[in-house]
Amino acid sequence: MSYRVQGIVALEKDAPVSQETIIVPDPGPGEVIVSPQACGVCHTDLHYRQGNITDDFPFLLGHEAAGIVEAVGEAVSNVAVGDYVILNWRAVCGGCRACERGRPWYCFATHNATQNRFWRHPHCQLQIGRSCGAHPGTDRWPRRRRSH
Repeated sequence: MSYRVQGIVALEKDAPVSQETIIVPDPGPGEVIVSPQACGVCHTDLHYRQGNITDDFPFLLGHEAAGIVEAVGEAVSNVAVGDYVILNWRAVCGGCRACERGRPWYCFATHNATQNRFWRHPHCQLQIGRSCGAHPGTDRWPRRRRSH
């Protein structure tokens, strides 16, 4: 089963962003589907929209979110359907010296998203028929996250 989701997309350089329907496949091994309840679009997104980082449009914007787990892929054991989660491009480990001292911004072992920010997934398509470039922190696509 695939998921039809809404995302804010920069289709071309300096053009207004638009809300687009994106089709996301079921989670693969180690991945989860998250229904975002809130998502930020920050200054990094502006750089992508302006073409300052690359001109490989389109880009799905927003990479800091919170939501509820909707589905889990194989080998996911640390979250379950219904769990509330925070999504971040660089998630802290929670166990290193910095994290244990209450200073997670100095984390020595962040869990980074595993997909390259410009990766294109052949099964995740904008409804208008164009592949959507991943943006930092989207890990794969809206609602699709790798579990750590």
